[in-house]
Amino acid sequence: MRGLWRTLVITHRYLGVAVGLLMAVWFASGIVLMYVGFPRVTEEMRTRTLTPIAWAACCRFGEALADDETILLAQLENLAGVPALRLQRAGRRDGAFDLAQGALMPIDADQARAIALDAAPRVIGRPVKPVDSELAQTDQWTVGRLVRDRPLYRFAFDDPERTNIYISSTAGQIVHWTTATERFWNWLGTIPHFLYFVDLRSNVALWSQIVIWTSLVGTFLTVVGLYLGIAQLKRGAGGKLSPYRGWFYWHHLAGLAFGLVTLTWVFSGLLSMNPWGFLESARGRGEQARLRGQPPKWQELRASLDAVRARPFLADAVSLVTAPLAGQLFWVATRRDGTAVRLDAQGNVVAPTAADLTQAAQRIAGQAAIAEQGLIDEEDSFYFNDYKQRRERLVLPVYRVILGDADRTRYYLDPGSAMLLQRFDGNRRWQRWLFDGLHRLDFTAWLRLPPVRNTIVLTLMLGGLAVAATGLYLAVRRVYYDVVAAWRFVRGRPRAQNLNDAETS
Repeated sequence: MRGLWRTLVITHRYLGVAVGLLMAVWFASGIVLMYVGFPRVTEEMRTRTLTPIAWAACCRFGEALADDETILLAQLENLAGVPALRLQRAGRRDGAFDLAQGALMPIDADQARAIALDAAPRVIGRPVKPVDSELAQTDQWTVGRLVRDRPLYRFAFDDPERTNIYISSTAGQIVHWTTATERFWNWLGTIPHFLYFVDLRSNVALWSQIVIWTSLVGTFLTVVGLYLGIAQLKRGAGGKLSPYRGWFYWHHLAGLAFGLVTLTWVFSGLLSMNPWGFLESARGRGEQARLRGQPPKWQELRASLDAVRARPFLADAVSLVTAPLAGQLFWVATRRDGTAVRLDAQGNVVAPTAADLTQAAQRIAGQAAIAEQGLIDEEDSFYFNDYKQRRERLVLPVYRVILGDADRTRYYLDPGSAMLLQRFDGNRRWQRWLFDGLHRLDFTAWLRLPPVRNTIVLTLMLGGLAVAATGLYLAVRRVYYDVVAAWRFVRGRPRAQNLNDAETS
């Protein structure tokens, strides 16, 4: 038992050197993450920077596309004042179609610059000038996302926040922007917390394995530390909780107070990576395709646009995107004030009926039985607006569908458009509790209230940081003493050997 104890102590000490610094960084950067997340531009944010569609210049179609070409998605908005369609077609890169000229619009450097200069005052809120630009396949602020839009044109501007705006080289849309403040705090938050360095994150397999194994070692380190700390509880002289003194004493007490939450965060962080397929959520099983049905052809899209553009109530629309349902063409139009309406192919405002939503649920379910379906007016345990999504509007009421399959798969549909918003299978529900719950302490709605959440999480974060920082200091100090002692021993051996030889002679 003494040998086992000694082994655990040494293991804990040297693992503390191996991953103690990383764990301390996790807690310190986690505090920053509470307040500043990774730069993210939602569709709602992006839409607010658009100008009303220039219907007077719309719509010429030319002969660039065949009448029977299938259009998976079309999105109409202005690009530098020109009405243009973003087109998604099967087996092709996305493209922009100029509805003023009736031709495909190549997005070269000059065109991207014009789009950026036109939109920059609305994004930044003041007149600005570009100071730098580049065409990049990826960079620190777009790694792991915007795959359909690569490479990206990046334009840096001279405003106080040194805003960078990214333009899609395929469709010409503004797809992202960042500010100097966001970039600064992310170097102290997201990037060290998730090891989100662009060169490492670009290699997804390597990045994933590094995060998994460091989290696994950190979990083992914390388990060993908890065992050692509890075993030493109340062994101090005079009835004290700890037998240690100095920094050992404070590390012991911090570990007893915050060791369990430290273990919870490190272990749930490991689970967030779905190691070796654990809790890997199954991808959609064709629900979107069944829900939408046969996508429209170019000829049908052209005829519909000719009808829609004549509708006077769309004069202030800034975006028009296809939302087919059951093989019929519909549009969702977003106005300048952010409100959205659903249109049929002739441009009439038509919201999904109760029968439409019931049929949509059945199309999603396919052969599976439906256990429950209907509108809900409030968030539930899976569909909610958490602190990470505070910049997005949560659609309520929402149409919830729960299947009778083994996973009790859940779907949430927008009742205003019948579009699929979220999907939860069995593994995704487990991940919601094991990651959102354990890692974010998001178990119930009142824990999402900023005053409550900030108070609780910040206290626990500081406690975890104390455990990691004191442990790292003690581990490094002890290893330093071990190295010095070993060095002295190695240096002393030849001298002692020479003395023995002299005495013998």
